[in-house]
Amino acid sequence: MHMRKTLFTILVTSLSILLLNCSSPKENKTLSNSDISPGTAKIVGTITEIDPVTDTGNLSGPCSKAPCIALVKVTSAIYGSAFPQFTFGKEVRIKFLFTLKKTTKELFPNMEEEYPGLKVGDEFTATVAHVENIDETAPKFQIYGYEKN
Repeated sequence: MHMRKTLFTILVTSLSILLLNCSSPKENKTLSNSDISPGTAKIVGTITEIDPVTDTGNLSGPCSKAPCIALVKVTSAIYGSAFPQFTFGKEVRIKFLFTLKKTTKELFPNMEEEYPGLKVGDEFTATVAHVENIDETAPKFQIYGYEKN
């Protein structure tokens, strides 16, 4: 009887430790959902492909001069409310509103913030906004600023 009690105690203790210490590598423990605004997510992603410049509708806009849309492989995310979940490892089209090129006075004459630019293979951290579009070809996600990792 004593042996069963000991084995049961060891089993329960082991399972408790295992369950408490197991965490998904996709979780970021430094932020919580309450730190993220509704309709946004904080992501870590890698640029896998950059679309060529195609914005001919607004010839004076930055996206007519530099690429703004990229395929991004999301490797981790923390979600605000009302944000659809990403499938980790799957690529998603995202529009970078301040382009994927290094910010310059030519592109953004009145902008104080500077971004280094991103190229294929670069990893970055950013807050992504979810945007509902009628145009099915337009990206459903937008990034205003980012930090290159």
